[in-house]
Amino acid sequence: MATPAEQKAFIKSAADPAQQSEKKTGVPASVTISQAILESGWGEHHMGDANNYFGIKAQQGKDGKITFGDVATGFVDKITKEFDKNGKAFTVVAHFRSYKDMAGSFIDHGIFLTGNTRYRKALDAYAESKDADEFARGLQKAGYATDPNYAKTLISLMKKFELTQFNA
Repeated sequence: MATPAEQKAFIKSAADPAQQSEKKTGVPASVTISQAILESGWGEHHMGDANNYFGIKAQQGKDGKITFGDVATGFVDKITKEFDKNGKAFTVVAHFRSYKDMAGSFIDHGIFLTGNTRYRKALDAYAESKDADEFARGLQKAGYATDPNYAKTLISLMKKFELTQFNA
């Protein structure tokens, strides 16, 4: 677990990239930062040089070619746990996008959310209300994560670390 000083340093380093992502994509900076905290363990698990704070995967086409979008600079292969239809866990090697820096990962995360229609309702609601808590609940409702407490955890992080101050 990150120390309070490490937590403060992570938030400081994440604030500008999250704000830039919000300006470009409309995804609230506070939610982006709280997701990065949760999904990368305060930046401890961002896949090394890959700078992937959200676990965004690259895709392998039918031709075998790996695609990784317009923001990522490449991909890395990592062992990861997946689950089958019955909830049984198994291990695979997956392709994850890699980025030049944190900012690239944050922008691509925003592009991922805005590019998926299932998150449109949450994005539209945030654009109108500027309620980051409601956006977090909307992400969970749209199926972003399987953890039933995902939105509550994001909201708790936003409140505890006063992350809404970074929203546009």
